[in-house]
Amino acid sequence: MLFYIILFTAVAILISVLYLRSMRPVDVVYYVMNFMSRSGLMTFLVKTGLNKKMRPKSTELVAPNGVRFMAPSAMYGIILEPALKLKVRKDDVFIATYPKAGTTWVQEITWLICNNADTETAKTSPLTARSPFIETIDIGTENKGLQSIESWPINSRRIIKTHLPYELLPQEIFSESGQECKIIYVARNPKDLCVSFYFFHQMNLGMEDPGSWSEFVTNFCTGNVGWGSCFTHALTYWEKAKEDKRIYFTTYENLQKDLKQEVISIAEFLGKDLTQDQVDSITAHCSFSSMSKNKTVNYSHAKKYGWDFQKSKFMRKGQVGDWKNHFTLNQNEAFDKLYEDKMENADLDFIFELE
Repeated sequence: MLFYIILFTAVAILISVLYLRSMRPVDVVYYVMNFMSRSGLMTFLVKTGLNKKMRPKSTELVAPNGVRFMAPSAMYGIILEPALKLKVRKDDVFIATYPKAGTTWVQEITWLICNNADTETAKTSPLTARSPFIETIDIGTENKGLQSIESWPINSRRIIKTHLPYELLPQEIFSESGQECKIIYVARNPKDLCVSFYFFHQMNLGMEDPGSWSEFVTNFCTGNVGWGSCFTHALTYWEKAKEDKRIYFTTYENLQKDLKQEVISIAEFLGKDLTQDQVDSITAHCSFSSMSKNKTVNYSHAKKYGWDFQKSKFMRKGQVGDWKNHFTLNQNEAFDKLYEDKMENADLDFIFELE
């Protein structure tokens, strides 16, 4: 009997190895991660705290097109090639941001605009299933990534989340076949962005340990964090938006100042006619107070994947000017000098406080 068990196991391993060798690296990771999830191994790592010891390091990678990219982990090396090669559809909408700049907020707004303010579905279906993230793989049914984007139903519009810099967007966007797709970019003042990103690193154990606040500020200012320099990220999209009408550029602060007007402006950009009732419904649904309590958008489901909500909430405060509670006087002075240097030749002005 033992002989047959060993033989069966050996054959199973051989078949698995041969099968995996025929797959793209990104699909191998998909296979492994979903096995870990279904087998309970991921739960075991979380419960034992071993996942805290397995946190990745931010790593500089060179993408297949030669662009250097500071990735949140070396694992991103397998996603860049298929992301660059993604077949773009004419009705695709890309929500592009630097992390913690208002991504989830605008994803939800955009999904509702494209789906006739269907807040009932939005309250029952996770946003991570409705708006896939191109830099990730599919995990389970509620976290949609590259695999789902590639197999998305033809009769359903794709609203694709990305933190990729402009140079690493799918290359078909810049070809004739991608001329009708849309890109919505959201920027945020870099001081509040730094604070929010720090707390996100603390809670998301799938990212590098941020160290102390002082250490993180230093790394953030030098671009030595996942997704690199927030200045370069935002300014590249800003300059491209001046010449490319497919790009709608807005800011976190604009959303805070007049959410209703932003809903109207994004709808117009997407060519969607909304009634006043639909605009009001989307605006109410997408208030910070409403979204922070909404389990389909506040990432509370990520607890089972090791997110530490005792460190921070995913939707923490939603304020403009919270940086004043964290930056020391010296840090603020140094950051102001950096800001002046980075933005010297730019005509993009950020709002650091709301009146």
